[in-house]
Amino acid sequence: MKTSDAFKLIVQVENLVNIDVFTWKGFNTWPIVRQILWFELTNGSLNNKLDTQKTFLEVLVKITRLVSTMYYSFRREQVSTNNTKIFISRPTYLQELHSGKYFDRIVDPIIESLDVNEKITKYYVSKPSKEKELMYESLVMRQSISINVPTLTIEQKKVIHQIEHVSGINELELQQRYKIFLGSFIRWFISAKRILSKQKKLKEIYLSSWYFPDMMGICAAASELGIKTIDVQHGKQGKYQAMYSGWTKITESGYALMPNNFWCWGQPSCDHILASSAGRKNHTPFIGGYPWIDYYKKKIIPTTSYIHNKMVNVLLTMQPPQGENKVRIPDFIIDFMSSRQMIDVHFTFRLHPNDIVGRDYCEHKLKLISQDLYSLDFGNKNLYDVFMVSTAHITAYSSCCYEAAIFNVPTLLFGKESRDIYEDEIRDGFFKWTDGNVPDLSTWISNLKDNNVSCSNYIKTTN
Repeated sequence: MKTSDAFKLIVQVENLVNIDVFTWKGFNTWPIVRQILWFELTNGSLNNKLDTQKTFLEVLVKITRLVSTMYYSFRREQVSTNNTKIFISRPTYLQELHSGKYFDRIVDPIIESLDVNEKITKYYVSKPSKEKELMYESLVMRQSISINVPTLTIEQKKVIHQIEHVSGINELELQQRYKIFLGSFIRWFISAKRILSKQKKLKEIYLSSWYFPDMMGICAAASELGIKTIDVQHGKQGKYQAMYSGWTKITESGYALMPNNFWCWGQPSCDHILASSAGRKNHTPFIGGYPWIDYYKKKIIPTTSYIHNKMVNVLLTMQPPQGENKVRIPDFIIDFMSSRQMIDVHFTFRLHPNDIVGRDYCEHKLKLISQDLYSLDFGNKNLYDVFMVSTAHITAYSSCCYEAAIFNVPTLLFGKESRDIYEDEIRDGFFKWTDGNVPDLSTWISNLKDNNVSCSNYIKTTN
């Protein structure tokens, strides 16, 4: 299902059923149900070998995390209780600097801007790889030990049945997933409340990707303790991103599971969030920009720019299958490379950092392509360093297209998803688009010199 269709269906469900039946200890847990719907509708099974492998790996990861959680649950955290701010992030946002240290592109630039005397602590909700030396020290926040998840009420089962009728998702599957996600949320809530209740001076928590059970549990615990939570934008928050846009039943007090504020890259993200409820009193957005870009340009970028040779270096930023985007590397790019009609073009295929089976996919997809035509980037390189040596950028719908523009790298979008998501930008000529054919790609590459890249207002930067 296309992202835009999934979005509209979720909004329809929200307005047709009684969402208030989903509660736990006074918390309205509709955000959990909405997240399940979002991922179910946009991440349909492809029924192939890679999906089976992905399922196995995901189960293995969950078991590893559970063992780790039980171990750390018996350890007492030695944490400062004088914090005024806490930052909570995910290892996937770590970017390697030229020094070899790792910098968190979401929260570290904010930490960098603070007064050196301000008392803060940074957490990750999963442990970064032990070989990574972080720019800023951090702790790991763990969910509590497993608990008994409450059984679903008759009213909840009735509403889930109604949701099945509207969405087409099997009600038993919805019930099972809700119980799993609710259990995870409860464990994180218990752990977060235990940690945060010790912080008597704590005013604000900055976090990212709020729409998973871990961050929802943290938000709920903070809400109960009167601590403000701010979700810092990590990617595109467009008009069809159902965890940010399209909320139609936000009460004056809002949802405890959601952050109080949304730190947005620019005005368009704010507009998308507020489009469905402009007068809301809670969960309000503001423009904070994207400090990582400014930090990179001021403190990391080489003093002399890279000089491109005659080779056209094309970066393809890939994403795991979602919505109508079923493949990481589309066939028209394989056909273009196989034709060798342009001998001076080199492709770099960059995996999404969260794509745990993408490496095997790429090796299989590219097995008949000469290795001198491409390079593989498994998502562990600094994206902006890659932009510095790229001539052009291709993606299905990644918000990397906005970042590429800031580094004067033009983007070609492909597929039905991007046509909907970037409708305005494609119409205005900010991005080029193709339905996925070799002639379009050949023409675009041939005319790169005539492509004047201009930055949109989607990301606000200081320079």
